[in-house]
Amino acid sequence: MQRHIDTQIQALRQEFITMGLEVKASLEKAIISLKEDDKQAAKEIIEHDEVINNHETHLEKKTAQIIALQSPVAGDLREIISILKASSDLERLADHAVSIAKNVLLLKEERRDDEIDMMIVKMGDNVLEMLASILKAYTEMDEKLAIKIAEMDAGNDGIFLDIRKRAMDLIKTNPKFASEGIDYLQIANHLERSGDYITNIAEWIVYTKKGKITELGRNDF
Repeated sequence: MQRHIDTQIQALRQEFITMGLEVKASLEKAIISLKEDDKQAAKEIIEHDEVINNHETHLEKKTAQIIALQSPVAGDLREIISILKASSDLERLADHAVSIAKNVLLLKEERRDDEIDMMIVKMGDNVLEMLASILKAYTEMDEKLAIKIAEMDAGNDGIFLDIRKRAMDLIKTNPKFASEGIDYLQIANHLERSGDYITNIAEWIVYTKKGKITELGRNDF
């Protein structure tokens, strides 16, 4: 006979994945809005953010109820805590998608730089691949895949440094590029932070399986 708490945890898992897919869609649309200079898509991302926030709020309430009423222990408690923490990471990922959309609205088409655009799109595609993979790893509770995904974040850090160098060089040689340069740097920073939050989720998967917090793929620069 299935335990009542198993049914409740399964419902939490399903909502977490639903939230993750919503975040992935927002981030994907943010990259497309940047690539195509689609201001309408950028506005839609901002408007949709409340839906994702509502998922996080609901997951917070449900996890608190289960902990209060069911007093879970061991593996059950670890998974509930992981869902609570990882949903917070997803919400912050969504916030970064919104911030990218806001920067897209500020960018002027005539002052954009093709080289930075290509690097940012590459970085965005890497982050999207990480996010899709981490949702798969979470669904399967695959800690080996989670660790592999966290290691992918080093590539994003390298691209971020290249974008920063290119933007700063352009700002120095062309003061009129300063506003766009700052917008590009902010977009790159949002993508870099997005990779960090995906790494956080990977750490919560490992915590659920092993019962201890393990730092994965951290690079300081």
